[in-house]
Amino acid sequence: MDVVTAFQLLCAVAALGVVNMIATLLAVYSDRASYVDQLLRDVAAQDAGVEIGRDTAEALLMVGLGLTALVGFAVTALYLLFVFKMRAGRNWARMLVTMIGVIMVFFAIPALFGLGAGSGAAAMVAGGAGILQAVLAVGAVVLMHRGDANRYFLPGLQ
Repeated sequence: MDVVTAFQLLCAVAALGVVNMIATLLAVYSDRASYVDQLLRDVAAQDAGVEIGRDTAEALLMVGLGLTALVGFAVTALYLLFVFKMRAGRNWARMLVTMIGVIMVFFAIPALFGLGAGSGAAAMVAGGAGILQAVLAVGAVVLMHRGDANRYFLPGLQ
C-alpha cells in the first residue's frame, strides 16, 4: 500500500513539474522584451564585430523556449519511467527517485522564502508548484522507505 501511495504522489510530482515548466516558460515569454534586450547587450559585449537584429534575437528566444519545453517533457517522461520502475519493485529506481526527491527539496527552498521568483501570476504558479512538488516528493520518499516498502523492494528481508 505504501508503494502504491508513493507512486501516486510521484505521478502528481511529475504533473506539477509540467505545470511548473509551463508557468516558467509563460513567465519568460511575458517578459521577453527584457530577455531580448539582455541578449542583445550580451552579444554586443562579447564581440564588437558581431551584431544581431532584434528580430533575430526574438527568434532565438522563441527557439530557446521551444527547446526548453521539449527537454522538459523528455525529462518528465524519463522521470515517469523511473517512477513506473519503482512501482514494479526495482530498488535502483527507488534510490534514483529518492535522490531526485531530495534535489527537488533543495531547489524548492528559495521559492519557499520568495527568493529568485519573478513577478506576475506565472511566476507565482511556478513557485507554488515547486513547493508542492517538494512536499509531495518528501511524502513519497518517506513512504518508499517504510518497513512494508522495504520488504517489497528487498524480498530477502522478510
